[in-house]
Amino acid sequence: MRHRTLSGLRGLDPRIVLVVAVAVGLWMPLAYAEWFWGHEKYSYIMRTVEWATEMRRGLLYPRWCPDLYGGYGSPLFMFYAPLPYGAAGVLTAAFLEPAIALKVVALAMSVISGLGMYALVFGETRQRDAALLGALAYLAAPYRIADLFERGDIGEFSSLALLPVVIALYRAIALEVRPRRARWFGAAAAVTHAMLIMTHPILGFWSTILLGIIVAASAAGLVRAGLWRRALFSIGALACAPGLAAVYVLPAMAYRASAHTDIMATGWSNPQHQWLLLGTLFFSDAQFFSVNFFKVGPLIVGALLIVLTGLALNFRKGRRAIGWMALSVGLAALTLPEGSWFWRPGLIPTAQFVQFPWRMLGPAVLTASVAMGIGMAAASERWGDRLRNGIAVVCGAALLFGCAWPLVAVRPLNADGVPNTADGLRQGLYAAMDEDGYLPRTAPTGPSSPRHELVLDADGASVDDIVSDGSRHEMTVRAARNDATVVLALHGFPGWALETNSGPRGGSMDVDARGRLRLHLPVAGEYRLRVWYGSPPAERVGALLSAGFALALALLLTQGSLRSWWRSRSRGPFRVRAGAARSAA
Repeated sequence: MRHRTLSGLRGLDPRIVLVVAVAVGLWMPLAYAEWFWGHEKYSYIMRTVEWATEMRRGLLYPRWCPDLYGGYGSPLFMFYAPLPYGAAGVLTAAFLEPAIALKVVALAMSVISGLGMYALVFGETRQRDAALLGALAYLAAPYRIADLFERGDIGEFSSLALLPVVIALYRAIALEVRPRRARWFGAAAAVTHAMLIMTHPILGFWSTILLGIIVAASAAGLVRAGLWRRALFSIGALACAPGLAAVYVLPAMAYRASAHTDIMATGWSNPQHQWLLLGTLFFSDAQFFSVNFFKVGPLIVGALLIVLTGLALNFRKGRRAIGWMALSVGLAALTLPEGSWFWRPGLIPTAQFVQFPWRMLGPAVLTASVAMGIGMAAASERWGDRLRNGIAVVCGAALLFGCAWPLVAVRPLNADGVPNTADGLRQGLYAAMDEDGYLPRTAPTGPSSPRHELVLDADGASVDDIVSDGSRHEMTVRAARNDATVVLALHGFPGWALETNSGPRGGSMDVDARGRLRLHLPVAGEYRLRVWYGSPPAERVGALLSAGFALALALLLTQGSLRSWWRSRSRGPFRVRAGAARSAA
């Protein structure tokens, strides 16, 4: 096996500098706007505000958004992948404004997109000019650009940024000749893959399926080469990733039925209503949208032409692009009416929650960019460095100006209308998304007005001395009779806990007909109660699973070192005793 690894990327190559410069340049219009209009509007700002506010209260991984729905709260963080707005929340909790923190996250993801693709194509080809072309093609991809500027979906944008990095690391397991280094690549792949899962709930899932196909193909090649241990290790690393992300995945799956998530696959979000026409992939018109960010056809066809040229001039090296090109065409086909069978409910579990099959255009342009890089490397293997470099720059510039430039534009949004504090959120009925998919199912509808007081109703009791701090509340309740009740302006959901700090007997808690928390006081008297959103059982199990998989991954990494240490400990004393015996004889 040839010595081909990511470790060959040493030194400050001018091509890498160019990739970073282009990634920053494509992000730059965002820096000049207070905020921008997109399909997500200011939902990411609201999520960031909630995460930062809860972090300041001492919660490292918040699960509850206490200020949404006018202070009644939402389990948004239980379901929506937390990495992008969580990272922005950390920056906001430290020193930045929410909008600036999100811009910093978007900048980092733009740079990661280019560098990840550069590393991926370089690992496949060992040719820097081919890596440059692949990186520029991916940076220029219309769907990736529109994910930020048109759709404003920073989570999906982040998912598409991490995906080439994860693929590069999984492929490095197969391409690396040194077992110890391959193990480290595997550990990095599993960890980065777990981060990918936690960037976007939909693309995280479908990217995992794509990664499974790629890892399976790599493992098959390793088995054919007689490296079945390496093949098993790559599959094991892939299996570790969802386990590492279990702290997010398990509660999200376990409590999905406890929220109105079913409405997220109906109406406009029903995938059966979101097909693209073939012409939409090539021409300017796009139904429902003023900007056609589905126009990825020219990039895919360009990649196909370069792959065919590589096959004609250097079939031995160019054939490695066939699989990547087939993935690209197949993913693009799933966005057309002819691919509707794939998204039928019941065929693939949770497939209908893709909402928009055209999300697959992101992975489609990624695989096309890899195929383009491999095709160029095959076609230009015997050409001089200057010629290869010139072709990469010219083709990359053509893609940037032809595909990306029309979409790199920001429509400013007046920051005065953006709720960027917890108090501002409580004054409105914000849900952090257009639909009420993350409204607890116990609540038939959201509240009609924001709450003004924590206590909505007290039957046989009076409440005072209330202290509220986000998702934690303390109060003194004086029950005038047995079986008194107090209804709080808080949506019920698995995870709420009640503690009686003092009182005649411990109270209990349930949910009323409108989905609000209701406290029951069994005996008359004065109670000091604490109500807070804690850890539901599935969250604790998920945290334990994540810790267990992290430990398993650490043991896999140290396997060789532990074996060597054990051998030295077990054989060393025996050799000393044997030597002493020979001397005595």
